[in-house]
Amino acid sequence: MRNTTIWALVGIGLLWLMLPNHAAQAAQRCFVETGYCIDGRIREYWEQNGGLPVFGLPIGPQEPVIVDGSAFIGQRFERNRLELHPENARPYDVLLGRLGADRLAQLRIDWTSFPSQATATDCISFAQTKQSVCGQFLAAYRRNGLQMDTDPAVSEAESLALFGLPLSNVYLETLSDGQRYQVQWFERARFEYHPENPAPYTVLFGLLGNETWQFSNAPTATPVPTAPATPTITMTPTATPMPTLPSTVTDTFRSRMPSGGKWYGDVSRGVLAVYDFTYTESSVWSKTVSFKVMEYNPEANGESQISAVSIIDLDGNYGTYYSGSPCTIGCSFITTNYSYLIPRTSAPAQVTVYLAGKPVVIELRQWPKP
Repeated sequence: MRNTTIWALVGIGLLWLMLPNHAAQAAQRCFVETGYCIDGRIREYWEQNGGLPVFGLPIGPQEPVIVDGSAFIGQRFERNRLELHPENARPYDVLLGRLGADRLAQLRIDWTSFPSQATATDCISFAQTKQSVCGQFLAAYRRNGLQMDTDPAVSEAESLALFGLPLSNVYLETLSDGQRYQVQWFERARFEYHPENPAPYTVLFGLLGNETWQFSNAPTATPVPTAPATPTITMTPTATPMPTLPSTVTDTFRSRMPSGGKWYGDVSRGVLAVYDFTYTESSVWSKTVSFKVMEYNPEANGESQISAVSIIDLDGNYGTYYSGSPCTIGCSFITTNYSYLIPRTSAPAQVTVYLAGKPVVIELRQWPKP
């Protein structure tokens, strides 16, 4: 394993030397929305094979990356990752990341556990995964594909090269706007049915590039030891910190968080607390955890100082942010609602509130206070 890592790092050094001099690159295409540019073979590939609707905006530069122990030059986009493989002949000199499979793995979902999709007359089936693509999703699937020859028509082989095999059936899942939509997972994409949109935008592709990157770069939970069987309490002039509960108690939080109290953050002035945790089933694998954040700062003139909120569950997963309602300006105590997606069998362990740009970690593996 160590040798593999060393050789991968050596490969990254060589690949870094191979990066093009962007000052000398002609026809660079830049996007003010993210501040990143595309050029060279990646720009050509991006424009020829679907562009913005299929790949999304660039969210990083061309840079050396390691995947499964192999080093190459890649660039991250909102919906996928493009990888340069100059050792391959065109069109295989650019390959796509398997971000659909990667995201399911991050969520600890075994795609083989999905039930098979029921078939109808407007379906195509894939024996490799025992899944089918039908209806609106099939129309979107056939409408897009990698350009592998001179024929402008999209073949099923070209659609397969772009999206990969279907990994799931169609089912309801809560998305980033807090609403439930029909979705279907593929090796390289997540199809989402948005009936509120005009055709042909009723089927959109999930922002898996954003989601996998945020998950991989999320902070990890700070390990907290369980309480000893017979704790010794030492009296001090200051308040004794509340002991962390043993796992036999926190495991009950997986089904329901305690109610009637608040978990407080350590702030120099005012009050910061989280409370009112509720669960809502999102799918057979996940649930949405919703809660309130209360803040009070006598020097803030009734304006919220929160810039971001993150959550980590009992199993060390970073919760995917789903919604946060804006606070009410001009009140003494500001209350904001937040919702996150976590695995169905887990529970919140820590909430980190970024207050005026500084993180305040609130430990949830203890009983709330009045």
